[in-house]
Amino acid sequence: MSDIIAVIRNEQGVGMSSIDGELSVVLLAMGGVVIDQQPVMMRSGIAIFGNLPSGSYTVLARHTSLDPTEARQDVVLQSNVMLGVKFIYTESERQLLRIELQEERLDA
Repeated sequence: MSDIIAVIRNEQGVGMSSIDGELSVVLLAMGGVVIDQQPVMMRSGIAIFGNLPSGSYTVLARHTSLDPTEARQDVVLQSNVMLGVKFIYTESERQLLRIELQEERLDA
């Protein structure tokens, strides 16, 4: 089993958990079907999807005040991996700058 951790940050690396008092939401889809969704944690701007089987997923960050309102990243999750998906926005314009991926093996 593996984990996907989605993070929403500004260009300075600071968490952007909410805009105008509304939390950002991260959705996890497989085969075009949303299988889980959760708001990011208020203090960290992180959403954690744990104990996932290997496979192809789409990670979506969503907030009505961001541009675009929904950003997506397709990923392939291997076994025994922690995969980080970081959505980075300009805070003042609220525009998507880039998406970064980081993978860490969980082997003992």
